[in-house]
Amino acid sequence: MKENGLLLQKYGNKPTRVHDSKVITLKSNLRWCSDHFSIQCWHGDQVHVAFVLDCHAREAISRVASNKDVDGQMIRDLMTECMEIRFPLHNYIPHKLQWLSDNGPAYVARQTISFGRSLGFEM
Repeated sequence: MKENGLLLQKYGNKPTRVHDSKVITLKSNLRWCSDHFSIQCWHGDQVHVAFVLDCHAREAISRVASNKDVDGQMIRDLMTECMEIRFPLHNYIPHKLQWLSDNGPAYVARQTISFGRSLGFEM
């Protein structure tokens, strides 16, 4: 397909993020990290879990679980839930807060990035 010019052009470069190897912070609610994993059940099904940790206290703020793969909507719901737990009086994040992830498809989806930024996350 490449020889016949039938491939689509690549979308573009991924955003470059500075990774300085420092995850822990000096106080809570400055940096949150998120990831997901799968658990294989005995009968063959899988449970997919996504979670968010505060990088200061390493406290689990929230999590979601499903028998379907983790998608962008689950991550956006997780972002909203974490914001409501930590900042119940606001509809946004009142100060700069970094959102760290492994840059998987659910995290780098355009809708997830724009939604996170609209809430006030630095992504």
